[in-house]
Amino acid sequence: MNKLGNRELIGKDMNIIGIIGINGKSTIAHMIHHCYLALGIDSAVGITEEILQKIDDKSYEKKVKDAIIEICQSDIKEKKAGYIDFDTLIFTNSDENAEINDNWTMKRPFIALPLNKTAVINIDDEQGVDFCNMAIAQVITYGFNELADVKACNIKLSIDKTRFDLYHKGSFTCRIEIPYFGFYNLYNILATIAYFVSEGYEPVRIAQLLPNLPRMEGKFDTFLTDSQIRIIIDYARNPAAIKALLSSLKTVCSGNIVTITGANEKTSTSMRMLMGEVALSHSKQVVITSDNPGGEEPQNIIYDMIKGSVRQNYRLCIDREKAIEIALKLAKPQDVVVILGKGHEKKQIIKEKEHAFCDKKIAEYLIEKLEV
Repeated sequence: MNKLGNRELIGKDMNIIGIIGINGKSTIAHMIHHCYLALGIDSAVGITEEILQKIDDKSYEKKVKDAIIEICQSDIKEKKAGYIDFDTLIFTNSDENAEINDNWTMKRPFIALPLNKTAVINIDDEQGVDFCNMAIAQVITYGFNELADVKACNIKLSIDKTRFDLYHKGSFTCRIEIPYFGFYNLYNILATIAYFVSEGYEPVRIAQLLPNLPRMEGKFDTFLTDSQIRIIIDYARNPAAIKALLSSLKTVCSGNIVTITGANEKTSTSMRMLMGEVALSHSKQVVITSDNPGGEEPQNIIYDMIKGSVRQNYRLCIDREKAIEIALKLAKPQDVVVILGKGHEKKQIIKEKEHAFCDKKIAEYLIEKLEV
């Protein structure tokens, strides 16, 4: 019997999928969950703490047989994820700026995964290659790499969709069009397909479900204003996520990119500097503002984001609503205004108090006010 300390592993009678990585966890969980729904199968989805509370209840295991868990690094460090009997672990990506210890933290669950379990791994990521070499579980890989088991080729990006050829084990499967933007989302799609392939589904069967996947609120929410300025609202709030979104945008935009971004009080100074530098290097103009400063002085966070930078293409504005207004005034027809960091959130935390704030509603209000 598998045990951790004196505690029996929970979820042994369920199919439990864990998703580990810097970015893409919630999107992959969303995609797998909705593919299951389309297949007529119910599943639970959430972060480790939420799912632990549910599946620790034996009656819950009888109701839902599949659970998809977003695993953060603290769950591994605090050994919360160690209480769960995972059937599949999916690795999304690592952070090139992460410390060695952080990457080792992500590796630990894959090394411990038994031979009769499955590891689904992004082989394009340098750490993913290491995971493949170290895992004793059954491995299925995905990516753009020629060696990937599930691979995308002939990729065509546009602002509202992505088209690509799907290959499995080196053989062409089908041409797919998905309502998601960016190379980063294509990785999420490939991870989803690879997972279902590992479960015995034909890749073409899952490919048929993908065009109807619902979008996630706050993940690349986009619309055009009357003056042909494109607005994009996204949750991206770390250097890797910001770089992935903005670099993909640069391949399809004819105008300039004007970015609004900030950092919260939990973000380290070094990470704030990286976030600022990535936004500045991938945008024509950046308005640096407040995210969720919490108990920290907002201006201190903002100054951290430009610390050490030699670039001058930024404006500073503590008030987030005014920052969005500045960005809209800077934009011209065919430009893109990218509002990053809060996505689906409906509140802002300042001085430990919560205030109602929704990026999308504020943007819509200002667009009408400014007539842009």
